[in-house]
Amino acid sequence: MALQGREPTIADVVSIAVECVDCGRNRWWKPDQLKRFGVTRQTPLAALSGRIICSACRADGLPGGTVSIQAAFIDDRQRTLAEARMLNSREVPLERSKRA
Repeated sequence: MALQGREPTIADVVSIAVECVDCGRNRWWKPDQLKRFGVTRQTPLAALSGRIICSACRADGLPGGTVSIQAAFIDDRQRTLAEARMLNSREVPLERSKRA
């Protein structure tokens, strides 16, 4: 989840459910699949509705901009485990203690 007092961004989610209100089409997308809409990891979730369009409606000549978005957030435990794996994989030399 996002830190308290900070707006959630794409970096905080595992996937995004996008449903077109007009045609009912529903898709789950990973955050990296949203690059074609100009979405980066720092993009706030609130800004997604203005960027994502329904391609099926667009193909039929409809605007396709009426979409409902729901985010599946990263579980705090999953985040902790991923950070621990990342830190364990790094080769960082340890400083020696400077005690007398």
